[in-house]
Amino acid sequence: MTVILQKKEIMAEIKIENITQFIEYITNLKVEKSYSCFYRGHADKNFKMLPTIYRKNSRLITKEDLLIKEAILRNPYEFSQLKSNFEKLSLMQHYGFDTRLLDITENPLVALYFAVNSLFKKDGEVLVLKIKNRNIKYYDSDTVSVLSAIATLSVKNFNNFDEEFKMLLLKEAESNDEFKDLKSKLEKNKSFTITTVINYMKSKYANKNTFNKIKEIFNQTSLIDDLIFNIQNEKAHFRRIVELKHFNNFIVCVKAKYDNKRIIAQQGAFLLFGIKDADKTKPAELKKNEIEQIEDRIIIPSDKKETILDELDKFGINEEKLFPELSNSAKVIKKKLKIR
Repeated sequence: MTVILQKKEIMAEIKIENITQFIEYITNLKVEKSYSCFYRGHADKNFKMLPTIYRKNSRLITKEDLLIKEAILRNPYEFSQLKSNFEKLSLMQHYGFDTRLLDITENPLVALYFAVNSLFKKDGEVLVLKIKNRNIKYYDSDTVSVLSAIATLSVKNFNNFDEEFKMLLLKEAESNDEFKDLKSKLEKNKSFTITTVINYMKSKYANKNTFNKIKEIFNQTSLIDDLIFNIQNEKAHFRRIVELKHFNNFIVCVKAKYDNKRIIAQQGAFLLFGIKDADKTKPAELKKNEIEQIEDRIIIPSDKKETILDELDKFGINEEKLFPELSNSAKVIKKKLKIR
């Protein structure tokens, strides 16, 4: 196992040349009890941790709501039993649609497979993610409902949010002395964003009363009206309380239902990406969340990929096991029988 120190990034680059080295490294990781580990494999170490809907080659983020409607319109039978927006996004992810979900796994060997199973002229990478247990949600969580419902809103729903929210806050300041400091900040800050308000709520000037009042005003905006309407289509009992933080750099790890063979085989989970500054076209940033990437970069050299792929096969980690659908069987059988 070769260790290369990259001084500029203060990050160690761990080069893994076989499965034994990889298992040894993972086994020796120290993780606090308040965290859990998840993994993701990239066939190219230069890949970014971004869901497909936000990648440069997608261009679909401005039409995300239409993408969901078209998927359901054209495949009504497949979606007919799905109740929640998250379940719909999960199914779309399964079939290769661009979504705001990013696949991760609880099994490090599965992540290693995805780091070595393609792009054989590129170095691969396995990312180890330490995630705060409180930031790991189940598929039916209210937080998951909020972030998933963002996907169903059009960009137009967000257009006037900043202006409306600022106007409502200034209106409250006219009769509420506790808003005096906030009013001063809002009047001085011409480039208003939700971040301005969140930073104020974290400051010494905000007390419990102003904190609760700001949250109440936030939930009176047209944007939240539209969001709540979409959520209540799946959860009639959903309370009209949406947190400001859900609209600024919020990402959660979601444990999905094991409702298809692939997610069972891959021990899959998802990172569900929110948005930045209440702007749907900007993805939430990982570094702003309780999702920490282990400082070491686990790199798999391109010339070791096929060797490690063969070793993984001996552990039952291969295409046939990880993609057990009937649609993939012909491809796997042909490969095994060396039929071209």
